[in-house]
Amino acid sequence: MATSDNITITETGADGTEQEFEVTTGKVEDLGADDQDFAEGAVEAMFDDGSTDHEASYLDYDGDGKMDTAAADTDGDGTLDTVVADTDGDGKADAIGVDSDGDGNLDAIGLDTDGDGIVDATLRDTDGDGKMDEADIDGDGVTDYTLDADGLPTEEEISTNSVEFTVGEDGFPVEDAPADDAETFADDAGTPVVDYGAGADPAYAGTPVDTGYAATPDDSAFATTTSEEDAAAAAEQQGHVDAATDAQNAADEYVAQGDYAAAADARETAENEAYQAGDSSMLGSSDSSDLDNAAYQQGVAEDYQTQQQEHIAEGDYAAAKEDAQNAGYATGDADYLAGGSDHTGQSDNDVYNLDNADYQQKNAEESVENAEWYAAQGDADGVERNLDQADAYDASADDFASRADEDSYNYDDDPSSMVETGGSYDAPMDHDMGSYDAGYDAGGYDAMDTGVDTSMPMDTTGGYDPSSDV
Repeated sequence: MATSDNITITETGADGTEQEFEVTTGKVEDLGADDQDFAEGAVEAMFDDGSTDHEASYLDYDGDGKMDTAAADTDGDGTLDTVVADTDGDGKADAIGVDSDGDGNLDAIGLDTDGDGIVDATLRDTDGDGKMDEADIDGDGVTDYTLDADGLPTEEEISTNSVEFTVGEDGFPVEDAPADDAETFADDAGTPVVDYGAGADPAYAGTPVDTGYAATPDDSAFATTTSEEDAAAAAEQQGHVDAATDAQNAADEYVAQGDYAAAADARETAENEAYQAGDSSMLGSSDSSDLDNAAYQQGVAEDYQTQQQEHIAEGDYAAAKEDAQNAGYATGDADYLAGGSDHTGQSDNDVYNLDNADYQQKNAEESVENAEWYAAQGDADGVERNLDQADAYDASADDFASRADEDSYNYDDDPSSMVETGGSYDAPMDHDMGSYDAGYDAGGYDAMDTGVDTSMPMDTTGGYDPSSDV
């Protein structure tokens, strides 16, 4: 055409509102200067040779007086089959849609979100229902999302720096200044938003079209991956799922035996593999952070138990009882964080025996004070009687204390508090589940050696601190 024809189309929306669109049918050179950049980019994207001697229809879709949408018959069959759009209003083409099966619906859409002339995301209608159902948001040719009724991925999910756009030999023209991120060129249901007003003009009649466009792996950004690639991707994902499952199972076994430090290592592996698999359904409730904290609390309990033994050796049974209480609190916290069994029974036994030891020790001290009083009165019989009672109380106190002394033959141990520590998780399918702590075989209470650093500042003076670990 020597000159362009201007057509005004009025579209009535579902809510009854009307919107007018200006359509100009003609060649690039027939358009105004303000529309030249967009028109040239649109033609270059639609036609292999990048020529401008093809007739295209240009639409001012947003009513700002500038052309922002173009459509063309790229295979010469008389019907439109390719659409190019400027979605962000910068005057440059940044989205293209193609009807490859002649049903009147766009089957593939490519988006250049950063204005660098490279496609950053593609959408495809693989089943011909008129709705986009697969999305490749990083331009690597591999489907990243299978779309459903929830619609398209969010803007945050669309990345940049992808493969070159190859619908047309030259693709989108590269500009020096990158444009702002384009809005997604489809509605929530995945259907293209461009409506050309079927019936208003023969060029926009809603009749089936056939573009002849073939999406082949060699020359199209919309190429589908081969079955071998799909199988390899599925196998890789399943490998991560299996590794995550193995590591979580190992973590559960470590928790069951009370080795919370090893459980934390295994759980961290499980979390990393689950992330790679995109599936966290195999993970348990206690994460690696919880298990690390549980292992730390086991170390705190071990320090209190060591301190308890020192106070027993010094004969300070009151301080030893407070140590046993704090050890129980720390052990209980560890079990809670890990979701493990209750291992506080040993501390409970120690608290009971040391409480009796402390009571009898106080009785002995009181008897000594009575003996001193009788001595002041000159009553030798009263002195002897009270000193005998003091000796009996002391003996009873020592007996109770020995039941809380892990080095004593009289030790009152609790089997439910036994743990196995020192395990490590090296890799899936190769679990080192640790070994039984032989310290228990010797009759001594296993102080839950977790292998973590428990040298953090803490009160080891022997006085009970009611604000800690309670």
